[in-house]
Amino acid sequence: MTGGTAKPLTESAGLTEQRQSSPALLLALVGRVAMRRLREAHTAYNLTPRQFHLLGLLHDQGAMGQRELGLMMDTDPSILVTMLNPLEADGLISRDRDAEDRRRHLVSLTRAGERQLIEAAEAQREAEDALLAGLDDEQREQLGLLLMALQDSLTVGCETACSLAPADDCETAPEP
Repeated sequence: MTGGTAKPLTESAGLTEQRQSSPALLLALVGRVAMRRLREAHTAYNLTPRQFHLLGLLHDQGAMGQRELGLMMDTDPSILVTMLNPLEADGLISRDRDAEDRRRHLVSLTRAGERQLIEAAEAQREAEDALLAGLDDEQREQLGLLLMALQDSLTVGCETACSLAPADDCETAPEP
């Protein structure tokens, strides 16, 4: 690659060779494997990746209104309810009316939810370690920084693009 753009197809570099070294294609292929392994780690604890993310937000931010949670996750209220219902049925979260505003539901992580999140997070760390086993610590840190920079650059214009794209195109924790 020169100047940040892909090389034009030449006689010396065939299409197959270029595809094998295309950063975007490699990212997509590795991303697919990574998502499968992380999904397996989460589903072992009866969670989807988005539910794992939701529990993590409640753990880190504390109890919050259902509307605020939906905004933080950039999730439609009807979709959020379909995520919350099984978590509540399993005793991982609770939804209670706000004493100060009866129209508002507060969503809280229960002790059982915190235990499940911690166990699923450990399984995720193990899956991540296996996925990144070919990299040393410095390479892992560099990869993380590069991916965060890429994610930041993609989300800058995402508000406009997402209004035209399918919902999963701009979510941070995609569902199957």
